[in-house]
Amino acid sequence: MMGRNASIRTLLACCCLVLASCAAPPERQAEVKRPKNILFILVDDLGYADFSVTGNRKVQTPNIDSLAQQGLLMKQFTVASPICSASRAGLMTGRFSAETRIVSFISNRKHNEQMGQANWLDPTLPTLPRALHDAGYATAHIGKWHLGGGRDIGEAPPITEYGFDESYTQFEGLGPRVLMKEDTAKLASQSAALGHGPIEWAPKSTLTERYVSKTLDFIERSADRPWFVQLWLDDVHDPWHPDDAQLQSVPGKGDDADEERFFAVLVAMDAQIGRLIDKLRASGKLDDTLIVLTGDNGPSGAGQYYKNGATPPGDAIHFRGRKGSLYEGGVREPLIVHWPKGIAPGKQDSTTIANGVDLFPTLAQLGGAKLPAGLDGASLVASWTGSPIESRPDIYYAYGGFGVPGKSPRPHLDRDVSPPFAIRSGDWKLLARGDGTDAELYNLATDPSESSNVAKDNPEIAKSLTEKVVRWRKTLPQ
Repeated sequence: MMGRNASIRTLLACCCLVLASCAAPPERQAEVKRPKNILFILVDDLGYADFSVTGNRKVQTPNIDSLAQQGLLMKQFTVASPICSASRAGLMTGRFSAETRIVSFISNRKHNEQMGQANWLDPTLPTLPRALHDAGYATAHIGKWHLGGGRDIGEAPPITEYGFDESYTQFEGLGPRVLMKEDTAKLASQSAALGHGPIEWAPKSTLTERYVSKTLDFIERSADRPWFVQLWLDDVHDPWHPDDAQLQSVPGKGDDADEERFFAVLVAMDAQIGRLIDKLRASGKLDDTLIVLTGDNGPSGAGQYYKNGATPPGDAIHFRGRKGSLYEGGVREPLIVHWPKGIAPGKQDSTTIANGVDLFPTLAQLGGAKLPAGLDGASLVASWTGSPIESRPDIYYAYGGFGVPGKSPRPHLDRDVSPPFAIRSGDWKLLARGDGTDAELYNLATDPSESSNVAKDNPEIAKSLTEKVVRWRKTLPQ
């Protein structure tokens, strides 16, 4: 059960949620309508500047760029954790992922036990798709899941138990799925051995095309209802296996063979998103479809990509850290929101501090769904449809910090390895261990690259935020 401090924090969060939803002028609030359809695209292992609209100067992503240019780009958005499963748990539940007993990536039983985490996301928790389903939306999850089912865990709940009418995934989930033929880590073979299919096999280079086709099929079959689709893509997660045609689209663009393959699958993913957008436009659905696009965590920082002086593919620009780090490079993602009937084009928001846990209350509010109690997230509707939000409840992060020390995947560079807990409070961000030691304090307004630890210069702020982290850590389930 959540402790007294967590209960107080939840109450404050709910109060702030109400205030945030009322932040826009009354006349603007009256214009907010329910989107008929919602498409949530999540890109695995996305660097903040991997899209050309956010800084990529080596290759272009015109279809994703167009969504941002014709909608809203939020620049102060982070996810709940710098690793896939924990980040996704926050997106699904609207709660900081450590509160759901997921603090790393879900792997085999031994790893999960060592990490002190659950083998799968608790299906009894309130979830975004269930809330929208109860509000009348047809719901589908298509693409990577990674919230239970895989490796040696075959009894995880099917994806449909979380509020989806249908699902189609890959080796990180159960139910209907497609497994990539390039089974280098034997994870696809392990998935096949678990059963709970049906199961298909295909080259990784074709998976996103297949996912988009599945999405279009679901949309066509749901023509008589509003729909919500999670399209969670894993193109830019290594290993990259572009086909020859995809490689030929980016000749000489990368600094090495790894980056060349990375760019090939990135550009191919953008083309498939463009195919989906074109189909929505041709069918007359695009104007009344709310599209939300972001990433689940920062780009890989694995040691293999630093050999011979190379740097890993995926661009976190000036942000410190990468995947597996609570520094901004591990959790900062672009958030693109496109909805012609509800969001003015050409907007950028560098003021609103937002997090993945906010998408549940935001999309539930826009979809006319009942909002469950106990969420950590705050609605972003005022930012999306009116003006930037000036203040919000504190955001808490956790990565690892439980179980056997050192079992969480970490970036190769020592400077990118962060403490396991963090809090964002306005412009201030503090990272520390669960007992409050090794605290680091940064002012992200003046130091977004987290290069200067100013804890000694701001002892009262450091003390206050450290105490908050320690109190929150004590409320977390073990």
